[in-house]
Amino acid sequence: MNADAHASGDDGESHGDRPPLHLPVLLQSVLSILELRSGLVVVDGTVGAGGHAVEISQAIGPDGVVVGIDRDREILVAAQEALADAKDACAGASFSLHHSAHASMREVLLGAGQPQCDRVLLDLGVSSLQLDQPERGFSFMADGPLDMRMDANAPLTAAQWLAKVSEVDLANTLYQLGEERFSRRIARRIVEERYRTPVVRTRQLSELVVSALPGNKRHGRIHAATRTFQAVRMAVNDEMGELERGMQAALDSLAPGGRLVVISFHSIEDRFVKHWMRANMDVVTKKPIIATPAEAKQNPRSRSAKLRCAVKPEVAA
Repeated sequence: MNADAHASGDDGESHGDRPPLHLPVLLQSVLSILELRSGLVVVDGTVGAGGHAVEISQAIGPDGVVVGIDRDREILVAAQEALADAKDACAGASFSLHHSAHASMREVLLGAGQPQCDRVLLDLGVSSLQLDQPERGFSFMADGPLDMRMDANAPLTAAQWLAKVSEVDLANTLYQLGEERFSRRIARRIVEERYRTPVVRTRQLSELVVSALPGNKRHGRIHAATRTFQAVRMAVNDEMGELERGMQAALDSLAPGGRLVVISFHSIEDRFVKHWMRANMDVVTKKPIIATPAEAKQNPRSRSAKLRCAVKPEVAA
């Protein structure tokens, strides 16, 4: 899922004023490292509301093509409007939008009439448009149903997943995907509660997490439930599996010499991206690109963003 405006912290949520919606993270860095020019075919594999795609469209001009992909059908409406406006106002690229996981990039690209592409952008995580809709269940800042599905057609909501997962598997998930040091305490508390009443609301889950922590750990720079919500969301949407499949699909879709740019928002994803690129591509960014102090101040949700870029090796002679 594209993150036009991410929460601050380690994929968490800001306690301060929110920046405007659709503010793309690391925008100038993305445009620079993609080395855009007229006529390119660019896949935005996590197009979201179109924040990056609009700028890419303008950079590659009317001879270029943007293929946008997103798991969230609802968010594609915003991308459609943004890209159409850019094409009309600024002679932007031709574009098509597709409701699909980025793991299906190769099939989507072929369906759009493109045998391969020149650039791929993956902007991971959760979008502000999702966070700001309580009925989607991604955020603990407002009460809503525990849904968390990026694709509303997916069969399992977060509430359903929490109702069936074992205490051991839940603790492991919180530790591995959320890097939550109190994972066992939190898992035990959730399992105890679900024997009494189903855990089906975001505020209910948030309060359970807080109640499971030692008193001096319940308040900090980021909300105490941030890591738990991150881990549950990643498990429900199989985000690490999608990332691995999506990066392989990008490699399969790129022309030799084509560039893949990935923006991640926590260390688990960043470590995977780093090692995968080293094993499969020619790495451009030896260290991740991060937000400048000015950008971090303007858009707090960019503070945890890390950008990595790699090139598909040229075909051997």
